[in-house]
Amino acid sequence: MASSLVLPTAAQLAGQWELKQQDQVCALKLVEQANALEGDIACAEQWLGDKPQTWSPTPDGIWLFNAEGSGITHLNRQKEGDYQARTKDGEVVTLQRKP
Repeated sequence: MASSLVLPTAAQLAGQWELKQQDQVCALKLVEQANALEGDIACAEQWLGDKPQTWSPTPDGIWLFNAEGSGITHLNRQKEGDYQARTKDGEVVTLQRKP
């Protein structure tokens, strides 16, 4: 029997997260209200090539969007609390929920 993907709510994903690339870490907060993104945005912008302002859950991950609402990157769910994407340079970035 095939399993279906379930769309998580913003409330389920809201909270403290870390965006990691190799041994570097950017502290981010996914805010439920207006799906805002807070924290070290400038750090994340260096890796993603654009300034993430908002986010949105998808059945298989999390989209990060710029101020115009254009998608910057889709972080694919690896397991609960662990998402990955590739930057435009081909580097892997990981978004992990802080314990």
